[in-house]
Amino acid sequence: MDKAGEILAEIPDGPILIVPGGGIFADFVRAQGADDETSHWKAIDAMEIFGRFLSTFGYPVTRELTIPKEPSILLPKRLLEKADPLPHTWDVTSDSIAAWIAGLTGSRLLVIKSTDSGEDLLDPVFGSLIAEYGVSAEILNGRVPGSVRSWFEATRL
Repeated sequence: MDKAGEILAEIPDGPILIVPGGGIFADFVRAQGADDETSHWKAIDAMEIFGRFLSTFGYPVTRELTIPKEPSILLPKRLLEKADPLPHTWDVTSDSIAAWIAGLTGSRLLVIKSTDSGEDLLDPVFGSLIAEYGVSAEILNGRVPGSVRSWFEATRL
């Protein structure tokens, strides 16, 4: 969260749909130890809160599952309330939700993390979703200055 503005500043203009993580807000939900169903929906609320925070850097928010003309932040709760095929457990995080959305939109997926590696880098469902939907996904450490900009320059939207 402390580097969010710097990371967003590296995103070029163009058709980019940003799916926010839950950040510290989801960490708080997890720490409460509620049942899986409650935790699932509260973690999605956390994604919406973090998405609203990200919008303070000048990016519009959307609730529509369409690729925008300019970088926009997807608030996913309404979409997930209509159709949520994902398990309601902590095996699914915003990583898998982003993979599912990329699959539905036929988009490439860039997952920006705050580290390069670790056994819990991605949630357990992520791999099966990108395989099921045929999503091309890459993971970047957003704490490395210029890494997001370099990725976009190399992939040329």
